[in-house]
Amino acid sequence: MLRIMIIVFASMLSGCATLPTTSGNPELILTNIKIDCVRSVFMNALMNQEYTIRNVSDTQIVAGKTASNAPLWYHTFYGGAPEERITYLFFAMDTPDAVRIVSSAAYVSNQTTASEQVYTIQGTDADQEELMSMQFIIEQQCRR
Repeated sequence: MLRIMIIVFASMLSGCATLPTTSGNPELILTNIKIDCVRSVFMNALMNQEYTIRNVSDTQIVAGKTASNAPLWYHTFYGGAPEERITYLFFAMDTPDAVRIVSSAAYVSNQTTASEQVYTIQGTDADQEELMSMQFIIEQQCRR
């Protein structure tokens, strides 16, 4: 019985493991590319997935859409379903034409109000793989 409990506990802990990146979030490093082109690729991908672009700057893109699979406790009486918000941060590297992209996600209740509440979502290996799958496309379109 004790062995079964240890195995169950170990499998639960392995499901909560953080990503093996320096930030703990999904990230990608691209070299020899045009950074403005990379931002355009990400904005286009977000719009294709029905996200609304909330904010764009030289260093970040923030986009959101109504969450269809959010846990019920994030819903509010006045605000309804929470927003699923994705943020991509772009950090220029020391080498020319290189950028580090870090992605983060959150559920946001009462979005666009003064009582907005943000619940961060831990990135998973699937999120990292999705970001890595974009690498080939970005390198082809945005090569310097």
